Amino acid sequence: MRRYKWIRKTCVFTPFILFGFVAACGQSMGNRGEEVSPPPAVAETVKAEPIKAEPIKAEPIRAEPGQDLYSADPTPMTAVQCGQCHPSIYGNLKDDGGLHRFACQDCHERFHAYNPIKKNWSELMPRCASCHTEVHGPALSDCLQCHENPHAPRRIEMTANLLESCSSCHASPVKELSRFPSRHTEQGCNDCHASHGFIPSCMECHEPHIPDQPLATCKSCHPVHKPLQVQYDDSASSNQTCGSCHDSVFAEWSGTASLHGEVTCASCHDRHGLIPDCGKCHEAPHEAAMLRKFPRCLDCHLNVHDLPTKK
Repeated sequence: MRRYKWIRKTCVFTPFILFGFVAACGQSMGNRGEEVSPPPAVAETVKAEPIKAEPIKAEPIRAEPGQDLYSADPTPMTAVQCGQCHPSIYGNLKDDGGLHRFACQDCHERFHAYNPIKKNWSELMPRCASCHTEVHGPALSDCLQCHENPHAPRRIEMTANLLESCSSCHASPVKELSRFPSRHTEQGCNDCHASHGFIPSCMECHEPHIPDQPLATCKSCHPVHKPLQVQYDDSASSNQTCGSCHDSVFAEWSGTASLHGEVTCASCHDRHGLIPDCGKCHEAPHEAAMLRKFPRCLDCHLNVHDLPTKK
């Protein structure tokens, strides 16, 4: 009976004894400077705060005492550097500047000096006469009348003022158009030449004689400003051109077995509409008595484009 009472007392007081022992151990360890880890459940809920870095402040670069910021002379700007602020002017010079494609300062000795109050624009702008002295003669002394854009002197628009001055520089074409009337005489210069120096294709107005006819063959026969004065060059390529109009003769010539089939049309017809004399190439092919009896070659040889041959 006494044994059971002792056991019951022990069970009742044992938890209190253990709790006191653990508390005493924790206090003893804390006194030695050791950290006590929290229970696992508590440790999982603790989160480390992110470390915030302080921004680095750059100190402004300061000139050393006594340093002169304007001690050096600036180098002249290049044309490309000028073009960064003046892209349209740079583009004009690049594409159509011609001989004007040099350093900007060669013309513009003063720049960025325009004052709207003083209205000194004409004073600052360079004069054409500084470099050019009557290039086209005294009749055309106003450069800007034709060269409206000095930064694109090669791009000359066909203005009314320019049309009145064509003959001043191009006297020969004007004389040809007047001396040899044709449909071209009825046209104004700007009907073909949309801008100064522009040479149009003949095919813009005229149908070719043969398919895929080269443009060069047009001008080899038809001088542009006197197109009805047809002239030929002695080339085999002109035969098909002739045949486009003279188709029956061309067919006879193409099929002949005679030596005439080996020469070009222009070899005999060196001018349009010309009927050559046989004596131009054949000098006294027969004795005098036969030539007196038969003075006309074609009385015997019948067809000059398909001569009879011995079989």
